[in-house]
Amino acid sequence: MTPSSLDLEQLAKAVTPQETDAIVRRLAALEGEVQQLRTELAASQKPQLEDRATFCLISADFEKVMTILMLAHAAAALELRTSVFFAFWGVQAIKKESQYRGKPPLEMALTSMMKSNIHQLASSRFNFGGMGPAFFQKLMKDKGILTPAQMLAATEDSGIQLQACSMSMDVLGISEQELLPGVSLAGATTFMELCGRSRISMIL
Repeated sequence: MTPSSLDLEQLAKAVTPQETDAIVRRLAALEGEVQQLRTELAASQKPQLEDRATFCLISADFEKVMTILMLAHAAAALELRTSVFFAFWGVQAIKKESQYRGKPPLEMALTSMMKSNIHQLASSRFNFGGMGPAFFQKLMKDKGILTPAQMLAATEDSGIQLQACSMSMDVLGISEQELLPGVSLAGATTFMELCGRSRISMIL
């Protein structure tokens, strides 16, 4: 049963101005509390980002490997927990050697076509049969700039975590024994989970 317009008018006349003001204040306070609850709920639903930087390298090009390692060291210098996820061709940058024993013919063929370590990486431009990277590294040494191999060797001291994509290794026939010491295996879900917690994330 809904009240008639006459009942509402009588009720309005029965309420004093002081009571009306009190009701208005209570409604305003209630609206403020509701808005605060909405703000707190929205904040609780946002992912809590950590002081972390997560990078992914899918290329074995000399200049891209150099860039990702340079950025990783810069992030570590800013006291961010830093990790680099090497996927597909990028895994070649964290190999220590190529191994053929025990591999099926197809994997042996893939191994022969890949680089054995970071010192053998080719440049996507001005490679000149491997002379390009050697030329660039000579320039970097002359200018006191760390080469990709030197930056990779310094990752442990900088606290940078190196991860190899386990699925990429399986596809390319790369064994864990071919990787540098200190490199851990991780899956794509681990990389995505770290990205969701990181202030900085990048794929190159």
